[in-house]
Amino acid sequence: MLEIYKNTYVTIEEADEYFNEKLGADFWADLDETSKEKALVTASRQIDIQPFLGRKADPEQEMSFPRIIRGKKYDVLNRIKAAVCEQTFELFSNDYENTSNVKSISLGAASITFADNANFELSSETKLLLSGLLKTGFDIENTYYEEKY
Repeated sequence: MLEIYKNTYVTIEEADEYFNEKLGADFWADLDETSKEKALVTASRQIDIQPFLGRKADPEQEMSFPRIIRGKKYDVLNRIKAAVCEQTFELFSNDYENTSNVKSISLGAASITFADNANFELSSETKLLLSGLLKTGFDIENTYYEEKY
């Protein structure tokens, strides 16, 4: 089950709308709800581990957003949601039959199961969407801030 700020940044409805407008994303309509949820959680996790500017709004929160960046609180940005959708697109656009990232593939209802320790690359579109939001070099703003894990 998808929970914003707990395991995803994007709802199925938001992803449906995004992919409805994206060229080459017809696969999304063929997925069942469980596969969509798994894909969005996987992509959200891949986005969430990136080194974002600023700090978590609440050190106890599970995901990176909401976030304090340069003194201002940001909830999930549309760019983050778009990055999750693009990363989801990347998950399904690779040649999964020849990768160790996939445990199984089903053609009926287009299901895919990812390995627990799957390696991944951010797509170039995802990287562009995240540019300007990620730390580069030394982060002066967070010199003394420690996140709890």
